[in-house]
Amino acid sequence: MKIRKIPLYRPAGSIKFCVFLCKYAGDSATLQWKNHPLLSLMEEVETYSHLTPVQIRFNDIDIMGHVNNAVHQYYYDYARLQYFRDVFGRLISWNEQALVLASIHVNYEEPIGLDEQIEVHTRITRIGNKSIGMSQKIVNTHTKVKSYSESVLVGYDRKKGATFSIPQEWRERISWFEHARF
Repeated sequence: MKIRKIPLYRPAGSIKFCVFLCKYAGDSATLQWKNHPLLSLMEEVETYSHLTPVQIRFNDIDIMGHVNNAVHQYYYDYARLQYFRDVFGRLISWNEQALVLASIHVNYEEPIGLDEQIEVHTRITRIGNKSIGMSQKIVNTHTKVKSYSESVLVGYDRKKGATFSIPQEWRERISWFEHARF
């Protein structure tokens, strides 16, 4: 059995790879989808609607020679900001109404080395009345998950000092971007 990577080009210009497991019988090859960890990982990574490349800096590395666990949160914060910039553009005035981080849970799967190429994959998982659920993963260029994060963001009006309901226009933009209905 051999693994073949076939590049698929997207409008954004990023290359994604679809993994096929090929079973060879004589001269002919038949493509067979199998319940294989590589396939389930690729399918899972493909469901993330936003990708943010991250440059690892020397000061991100700890004495163990890998990216310090606390730095993962910086990467998630940066990708979250890029996500909302891409989805909302100038729609949100962050000085008035904003989304504040209410909860975050991070699981660390593997260390990240200085020379690794990584990116953060981001998606919205739910939109409630006043909150938004977000899922993020740090993945290397071989689509190996390094850590993943589940967070809850709450709509907060800075001038009033109170939470607010997520506006319909925000819901529509996120739904359009995610190709999902919330």
